[in-house]
Amino acid sequence: MGAVYQQMYNSLSVYLRDHHDIDPQGYGFLMTTSAITVILFQFWVTRRMKSRPPFLIMALGTVFYMIGFSMFGFVSAYWLFASAIVVITIGEMLVMPTSQTLAANFAPVEMRGRYMAIFGLTWLLPSTFAPMLAGLILDNLNPNLLWYIGGILCAVAAFGYFGLHLRLGKQERFGIASAPEEQPAPA
Repeated sequence: MGAVYQQMYNSLSVYLRDHHDIDPQGYGFLMTTSAITVILFQFWVTRRMKSRPPFLIMALGTVFYMIGFSMFGFVSAYWLFASAIVVITIGEMLVMPTSQTLAANFAPVEMRGRYMAIFGLTWLLPSTFAPMLAGLILDNLNPNLLWYIGGILCAVAAFGYFGLHLRLGKQERFGIASAPEEQPAPA
């Protein structure tokens, strides 16, 4: 999932320029579309997902990635690229905060800092290898294949998160965050 997500910031601009004649300003507007989507919907999405099982939220977010990144291989109209970015951004609003919470919940309390540091480092692997592999695909194969493979990888990841939900979802540390009980006001 991380390797696919990295393509939005590494390979997408090259793909759009070389295969759809979209200039860098057009790519910049797509990134602005992502930012506007976050500004408009992040609080609403956060309120909706906090009472849901976290591994299911990860699976759902990854399905949004799967749909959005796959769209790049199937569409050619600019407004559809913008729509794909909105779909991906919805997935991002689900995945990013939930993944950090899950990383913290995997850790024993006294080791949360270490677990969060390793979690941050895990993004280096896809950041290192994904652009190189994407470049090989873009330069030597059908460029749309990059997005089809990305969709398949996200589908595998979504099934993986669903499997984690079935296996670990009942553990208290991965349970649904409950709202604190309200205390009655002093008389």
